[in-house]
Amino acid sequence: MPDYSIFGGCLRSEIAFPELRESSDVAPNWTFCTRSAPPAVEAAESLGELEVAPACRVRMVRHAAGYRLTYDDTGIYDVSRDGRTIAWTSGPNPAHSAVRADVTGRVLATALHAAGLLCLHGSAVALDGGTVAFLAPKFHGKSTLALALARAGGRLVTDDVLPVELGGAPTAIPGVHQVKLWDDTAALFGVSREGVETGEKHLVHDFSDGLIMTVRSPLAACYLLAPVAGDVPPDAVAARTRLGDMASALALVRQATLGALLGGSEAAVVFERAVAIAKSVPVYRLDVPPGLDRVPATAAQLLAWHGGARTPVAAA
Repeated sequence: MPDYSIFGGCLRSEIAFPELRESSDVAPNWTFCTRSAPPAVEAAESLGELEVAPACRVRMVRHAAGYRLTYDDTGIYDVSRDGRTIAWTSGPNPAHSAVRADVTGRVLATALHAAGLLCLHGSAVALDGGTVAFLAPKFHGKSTLALALARAGGRLVTDDVLPVELGGAPTAIPGVHQVKLWDDTAALFGVSREGVETGEKHLVHDFSDGLIMTVRSPLAACYLLAPVAGDVPPDAVAARTRLGDMASALALVRQATLGALLGGSEAAVVFERAVAIAKSVPVYRLDVPPGLDRVPATAAQLLAWHGGARTPVAAA
C-alpha cells in the first residue's frame, strides 16, 4: 500500500491519494483499508449528523470499538478507538475523489480527535512569530488570505483542516497542502486550471517546497475573518480585536471541523480542548475590507503583526 504525508504523520492507504506527497516514514500513523461489509457495533451512541451537500448527510456514532461515520453517498468509515485504523465500506456513490475528500477531511479529523487533538475549520500559515490560523465559514476568503501570505513570505501549513495538539503550548500540525480558489482568485494568483466547470473551484496542490510547512510549529494566533459590509474608505485597512477567554473558546467550538457531528457526550470534550487553546493562544476578530484588490494590504498588515519567514516567492 502507498504511504502519504499528511497531518504531520504518515497515512498508509489501499487507494491512491494523488493530491498528497508520498512519505518515506517506516511506520504509518494511520492505515486506511477497504472491506466488503461493516461489522455490527456494540454500545452505540448517536453523536450528531450534518448536511455536507444537497441531499447528502453524514452521521456519527461512538461505539465500543471507536467511531463510525456514515455518508449517504460514499459509505461507512470506521475509525478505531485510538484513531490509528480506518476501514471503509463502499456506499452507493463511491467516487474516489469524494472518498479522498471525506478521508482528508472529517474522517482523519475524527482519528485526530480520538488521539486527543482539536481540528479547526480553517487555513493556516507559518510566519516568524509562529503559525497564524484563519477561521471562518465558507466564502470568507480563508484560502485567498493564506495563499497571499505564503506568497509574501510565509509557509502554507494547511487549508480547510487545522489540527491543534494540546499541551504546554498548543501546536499547529501541518495538514493538506492545497488550496481551493474561485475563478477570480485563481486568476489573481495565476493558478487557473483547465477544465474547471462553472461553479467549481480550482484545486491547487503543486506547491514548491519553499511554500509549504511540513513540521509542527507553535500556534501564535487565531483570526476569525469578518468581512466588512457596505462601503468602506479606499484607504481602509484590516483591524483586529482580541476576544476574551470565554468568547474565544466558544468561537473555537463553532469553528471545529467536526461541528455538529461531535454532540452528545463528546461536546464537553470539544469545549474542554477549546478552553485549553483559548487560555494560551490569542483569538482575534479580523475585520477585513472587501475586494481582492485589498488582499495584499491585509497580508502586509498580518506580516507587520507577526513577521515573515523568508524572501517572498513569486509563484506557486
